[in-house]
This record gives sequence, structure tokens and C-alpha cells, in this order.
Amino acid sequence: MMAQNSILDTMLSDMETAPEAFKPTNFWNSGLKPIVDDIRNLGIASFRTHPSARFFYVPGYDSKTYRRWHRILDPILAKLPPRKRKRWTTRLTHSDRARSDYRLYRASEQPGGLDLNKVSESSKVSGERFEFDGQDYSFAMLNYMRALNLLKREVDTSDFSSCLEIGGGYGTLGEIFLKAQSNGIYVNVDIPPVAAVSTYYLQQVFGAERVLDYSKSRTMDEIDLEDLKGKYSAVVLCPWQLPKLKGKFDLFANFMSFQEMEPDVVANYISIIQPLIARNVLVRNHAIGKKLAKKSNDIGVLEQVTTGFIAERFDDFDVLARDSFVYGALSEDGKYQSEVIVLDRKKAG
Repeated sequence: MMAQNSILDTMLSDMETAPEAFKPTNFWNSGLKPIVDDIRNLGIASFRTHPSARFFYVPGYDSKTYRRWHRILDPILAKLPPRKRKRWTTRLTHSDRARSDYRLYRASEQPGGLDLNKVSESSKVSGERFEFDGQDYSFAMLNYMRALNLLKREVDTSDFSSCLEIGGGYGTLGEIFLKAQSNGIYVNVDIPPVAAVSTYYLQQVFGAERVLDYSKSRTMDEIDLEDLKGKYSAVVLCPWQLPKLKGKFDLFANFMSFQEMEPDVVANYISIIQPLIARNVLVRNHAIGKKLAKKSNDIGVLEQVTTGFIAERFDDFDVLARDSFVYGALSEDGKYQSEVIVLDRKKAG
């Protein structure tokens, strides 16, 4: 197996000659160097604590103060009286917000379908997680699981066995899907360096032999889902490999990454993946679009992608449900609206 740094180097080298439609756009161009630098300088094993990761692909609950000074603050907190320690720990870690998200997840649970009760986040990689009812959860995991409850409310997911995702971050949906459906297969398509990170994480959780990495897939002329089933639980591809992917997936997902791309890039991705989706689409993105960059190479997008734009581009699908209040996120002033949408393939005729 090719070492992770070697895989990352190969991905980055291949990306230089990839078609423009599969390269990072303005938002991610601003993050590419700090992410790569953190991986090289701090090591991939600690990726969840990298400064760049928190901003770009590892969301969390804790405050900036606690994140920066936790090694100093933890011994101080340990010496406080129990009630005061709990109050300050909650304030710094925002564990109350995690509990609130967990309660929403539990309150919106749906019987049957994908068994999310089996899911607990792995502790093989360090990082922020909270324990509720004997299970561990991260910010990203609770976001996914609430959205999956909306999917389960609308469709029968009991026989879902395959999931395709674009922009899967460090692999959280893959962990959820494969723990809920042990015989399933999950394919994540993402740009480097994040593709290298998700490869590492999924290998830690499920074993290196169960994850098809870039060193093996980059020379394949065709990446056939049926050939991969049974051999692998997870597959991590780079975007320029997407046209080689063949087969039919039960579910396609995109969470918070279409919004970080430019509209023409999103439209191209959707045109390629629509024929690959047999049943449903689950997306969560900003309803009103990502923050605009003031100029090229600033953090932000040059042109916004809204959830309405995404739904319209999936023209082979009907919208079954959309929500921000329970399954997504909605600020009191309405300026932040993260909308979850469930789509269903239109019936022939």
C-alpha cells in the first residue's frame, strides 16, 4: 500500500494536469496550501486538530479559546469545584449545543430503514466528540444523522446498499453508512488533499484492505461499482476519475461542498452523476449561497450556488422535502440558513 504522503503527492501531481472542471475553485484554492502544510508538518494522524482543518473540513462545537488553549485550560478546569467546572467546561466546549443537536436527532428519529442506532464515531483518530447514551458523536456526524432522518421520513432506506458522495470531508458519511449497513459500499469523490485525509480516516475505521485508495484506482480505465462490491467497503476517488465511474447508486449525497464551488463546476458534476443515481439525492447546503469573495483568491466564492440552483439542476428528480429548522440549521435572524433537501428519481413515463 502506498504511504499516505506518497498518495497525497501523487494526487496533487495528477491534479495539475486534470481538466479545469475537476480542479479546486476559488474557495478551496485559498485553503489548499495551509491544509497541505499542516499535513506535512503535523502529520496526517492528527488532522482533526490541524488549524486549517477546522476552518475547511472538520467542523466542531468548541470555542476558539478552548481549541487554542485547551492544554492549559484543562488542568485549571480540573481544579474547580464541580458546579463551576461544569459551567465553564460547557461554555468553552459548547457541549450544550452538541446535546441540543443530539436531542433533535433523537426527536426526529424514524423507525426502520438504515439502522442509525448502530452508529458511534470511532475513537481511532483523536478529535472532538461527545458521548450521549453510550455512543460517541461529532459535530459532522450529528449533522449527517439529522439529515438522514429526513431522508428516512420520506423514503424506505431499508435496502439501501450503496452511497456516492462528492466532497465527503474526512469520511463521516461513509462511517455512518457502513456502520448502519454493514454490507454496503460508500464512494467518496473529493479533491486532494482532503481525499488523502478521508482515505486515511476510513482505513483507520474499517481497515486498509477494505478501502480502495488512489494508488490502486488511478490506473483503472473503468471503475465499476459491481466489480468493487464485496471487495471493498469504501472507495476514495479524485474528481477527474468521476467520468470513469460506472454503476447505479441508491443514494447520492452532498453536504456543504457544492456551495463552495462555482455554478458551472456544480452543473458539470450533477450532469455526470445524475445517470449514476438510481433512487435518491440528499443535499445540505446554504439556501442563500456561500459568502462572496471580494476578489479572486480571497476566501469565498466568485458566484453563489444556492440550494434552489442545486435542486433545479437535478432535473431527473422531484423534490420530496426541504427543511432548515429541524434537519438543517437556521439562525434567529435568518441570515444563516443551511437547508436539507431530499429528492426522488422521477418515474419513467
